[in-house]
Amino acid sequence: MTTQHTAQVGTHAICDELSRRGATDIRVWKEGNRPRIGFLSKNGVQYMVAPRSKRSGTWQTSITYGKPSGKNPVEREYWIFVDIGVEPHVYYLVPAWWIANDIYEAHQRYLEVHGGHRKDNDDSTHHAIAAKRIESWKGSWDQLGLG
Repeated sequence: MTTQHTAQVGTHAICDELSRRGATDIRVWKEGNRPRIGFLSKNGVQYMVAPRSKRSGTWQTSITYGKPSGKNPVEREYWIFVDIGVEPHVYYLVPAWWIANDIYEAHQRYLEVHGGHRKDNDDSTHHAIAAKRIESWKGSWDQLGLG
């Protein structure tokens, strides 16, 4: 399976789950090369999510998404991480402010361990996210009004 195919399957799985949970007006578009999903929740709030999919291992993203961030009490943007390598699929619903801060902090810790540099290539922006980092967000559909 290609990365693109994994992303498409994951985006489709997220849309299906949103619909199953009562979301309406579900639409998918791209910002640059990244898919986005918008929907209207049962609570009447419009949300936007960035889907992230994996079949095995870790989710892959970029350190460019990382930045110091504080809690946003009226968050309307989320990342939904879906593991499509298991049945039923497992979903982690992570507020955008939280994942931006987590990526930033994890990368800073990584640089501290490696003397301020990437281990192999300082120009790399690759960043892996293991399920254990986002475990507390597993199945947290209630924050999107879909619990």
